[in-house]
Amino acid sequence: MNFVESKNSKNNEILKKEKELPRLGMHSFHRYYGKLIPAIPSVFIKEFTKEGDLIFDPFSGSGTTAVEALAHNRNFVGFEINPLSRQIAYIKTRKLNPEILAEYNNKIINLIETKNYEVNENDLPYLLNRDHWFKDFVQHDLIVLKKAIDDFFSKEKCSSDYKLFYYMVISAILKNVSNADTRHVFPGISKRMRALEAAGKIHIDVFASFKRAIKKRAQDYAIYENICADANLILADSTNADIDDLKGRVDLIVTNPPYISSVRYIETLKLEMYWMKYITNTKEYSELAHKMLGNDKLSKQEYQELEYTNYSEINEIIDTMKNIDMKSAKIIGEFFNQIEKVIEKMSLVLKSGARAVIKISDSKIKKMKIETGRLMTLISENYGFKLEDVFLDEINNNSRSLTTARNTYSDIITHDYIIIWEKE
Repeated sequence: MNFVESKNSKNNEILKKEKELPRLGMHSFHRYYGKLIPAIPSVFIKEFTKEGDLIFDPFSGSGTTAVEALAHNRNFVGFEINPLSRQIAYIKTRKLNPEILAEYNNKIINLIETKNYEVNENDLPYLLNRDHWFKDFVQHDLIVLKKAIDDFFSKEKCSSDYKLFYYMVISAILKNVSNADTRHVFPGISKRMRALEAAGKIHIDVFASFKRAIKKRAQDYAIYENICADANLILADSTNADIDDLKGRVDLIVTNPPYISSVRYIETLKLEMYWMKYITNTKEYSELAHKMLGNDKLSKQEYQELEYTNYSEINEIIDTMKNIDMKSAKIIGEFFNQIEKVIEKMSLVLKSGARAVIKISDSKIKKMKIETGRLMTLISENYGFKLEDVFLDEINNNSRSLTTARNTYSDIITHDYIIIWEKE
């Protein structure tokens, strides 16, 4: 394997030009940390596929690749293990009618302003320290929004997707109306927020935020006018998902796998997941976290026995790490065993001669560099892939999810690799 960064990559040049183009408003539907830059799927969908082709993403996240595939009139299939993430991606790829949404917006706003909905404790979701995260009036107003939506759709005969649109807008504004600092990757009430609160500079208006959000997002659906393609977002663990219907059908894969022990993705959406009842207790939260690739929340008992791989080079890293930190050694072995299962599925679904485009960064764990992209490419060779191109993609300094420290043992991520494999 010759994993050498290309200094004069044609693919890098066309990607740079694509980044200069305006991005679709749909990508701003919901806050989602660490998501793919839209230019990446956009440029390679145009470069490697034609209208009607099938695009696949085993780590769909909030649906960036899905939106770009649909907007370019390509069909899409993707897996996502997080139920809220799947719903965000799903609603972003429904062909909702902007005019119908505008009509529904007015009617729901009218209900909010004219009906006196009663809110009691039973209406509120389980969330540890809920009063810490949300002011009393904010909790009240968020429940009023839900009651108005339920009230309207109990009488309106239409696709359930329209109701889900309004639920997802509540999720989208939740962080903004909470006490958490929106500048932070993980929910937290910072010194900055406390100072603004003390100075009387925080003004939360749940209903105004909701009204602005539904108006803006309704207009974004105009991009799907005259689009024939469809997007299928499947709630599934990509390491063991059923791919029988996809074998040999995919024309392009574009994906951004999780980083090793760098971003606890579930924690970034903790408030939204509890409030929207995608998780209803701490046990469900913990169980989902353990299933997610790159998970670093392990008990001492779980990492007493290490997990080795089929690759001597990766096993040498595990052995080195075990002398530094047993938990990290376990995480590394588990990550590469799980990612191998995904790579095998990627090979099975992809057509011969088609490409897989992967955005991934090296990781630094306990000050030890893990060359994730190179090691994934090493694994991929066992599944019929050959390396076509690899180049650096600098991360925008405004990307707070990656260019800021996230925990005590992961380093700041300043760049990713864009890796292109060809299915031989």
